[in-house]
Amino acid sequence: MYGQGVLIRGPSGCGKSMTALNLMDRGHRLISDDLVSVAITADGELVGSALEHEVRIEVRGLGVFRASKLFQNRTTRSAPINLVIDLDAYDSNRDAGRIDPEIGMLAILDKEVTQVRLPLVSGSNPALLIEILARLLTKQGSGSLE
Repeated sequence: MYGQGVLIRGPSGCGKSMTALNLMDRGHRLISDDLVSVAITADGELVGSALEHEVRIEVRGLGVFRASKLFQNRTTRSAPINLVIDLDAYDSNRDAGRIDPEIGMLAILDKEVTQVRLPLVSGSNPALLIEILARLLTKQGSGSLE
């Protein structure tokens, strides 16, 4: 996504699959809906790979489908991981009045990756927010949003 590989995490039912479907609908590619194998390449790059040959995605209320049947050419076997997004429920005690995102660094296999917590309220569009974050990260060029 705009040169960034994004790993989306969050608790069950928080909207990860729907966010992935919306991102695919916007032209981005999916590695996996559920399980991702993470490794370090010989060049020292953090890469996520699909565990399934035919990636499946859950469409809540409709079932589980092969992603390639829903969106042609919107899956890929692997991609670098440059950004981790943690989808989270909005907490009025923690998030009220918050203007700046919670940004940090996350160590995955001893590699530091930018991590952003996205507190979501009802009606949020996490796909759009993730696109904006990926664009900002690309523009920064340093691998950090700060």
